[in-house]
Amino acid sequence: MFLIVLDNAIKFSEPGQEVWLKSADHGGNGLAVTIIDHGVGIAPDQLPSIFDRFSKLSSASNKKGSGLGLAIAKEIADRHGVRISVTSEPNVETAFEFTFPKMKIDSADLNSIDE
Repeated sequence: MFLIVLDNAIKFSEPGQEVWLKSADHGGNGLAVTIIDHGVGIAPDQLPSIFDRFSKLSSASNKKGSGLGLAIAKEIADRHGVRISVTSEPNVETAFEFTFPKMKIDSADLNSIDE
């Protein structure tokens, strides 16, 4: 799911623009990882449907896309209890935030990793 969003961040950014990854501990609520780009962005009217299958941005830079990438990323996230949210201001910044739920790890689980 990260690779799909990173690929999109690079694809919709101009050469030389930076793509940022940030992580933040949400205290007792888990961990967030955010992918931020400064590319073309997503128009407000397109935001509600970006995770739908075959949803594509109507831009010249997206002629080859199938419209399945973000739908697949969302499905992966959902299956692992990860929430994806997105904010975008076209031609300024787009941020995809992945929020991982807090997990309790039992010491028995850690012992089984070493085996």
